[in-house]
Amino acid sequence: MFKLFKKTIILFLLTIGIPIVLWVSGFFVFTASIYYMSEPKMIDSIDGAIVLTGGTNRVSKGLDLMADKKISNLLVSGVHKDVDIQDIMKLWGKKDGIPPCCITLGREADNTIGNAAEARKWVEFSGIKGVYLITANYHMPRALLEFNHKIPDIKIVPYPVKPENFSLRNPSFWRTDFIEYHKLLMTLLRIVAFPSETHPLPEVLKK
Repeated sequence: MFKLFKKTIILFLLTIGIPIVLWVSGFFVFTASIYYMSEPKMIDSIDGAIVLTGGTNRVSKGLDLMADKKISNLLVSGVHKDVDIQDIMKLWGKKDGIPPCCITLGREADNTIGNAAEARKWVEFSGIKGVYLITANYHMPRALLEFNHKIPDIKIVPYPVKPENFSLRNPSFWRTDFIEYHKLLMTLLRIVAFPSETHPLPEVLKK
């Protein structure tokens, strides 16, 4: 009887206990990593930046880098079809004479996979060898995973942007954190199991 109980406990730990411990540990590591992310030191060899739309202050950071002459090319990925460069400059609110010729508005992407695909075309066309990837801190791990998978031959430097009121005391922090952690896990699983897939949910799983 005791041996059967012992085997049951061991089986439970192997099939349920260990995965739960790994999941919880991963969640806290993910939470700490996004919370303590900071802006990178400027690198001379970086000649462009890619901004992923969908959150506050992201586009402004990219335009600030151009205004400060830290980069010479900027891609804003995931722009709505009705938004033009004048609209973006108005929202930025500064007048530093950034040449519109060096800003590309990408309108094809509607998710992170699309952002990476759109960025790959831009990088290949522009001949850029290194970029800052600008997106929200909570989105950065998944974005880096997608971009390094899609564009492995260039240097990608994360440039995280912390959303307003995104603190540990805010319930929205934990809600966003929890959702994004599981999106990251699903992305990792998709890239490992279906490396050529271009949809968040592989077609084979929809059947």
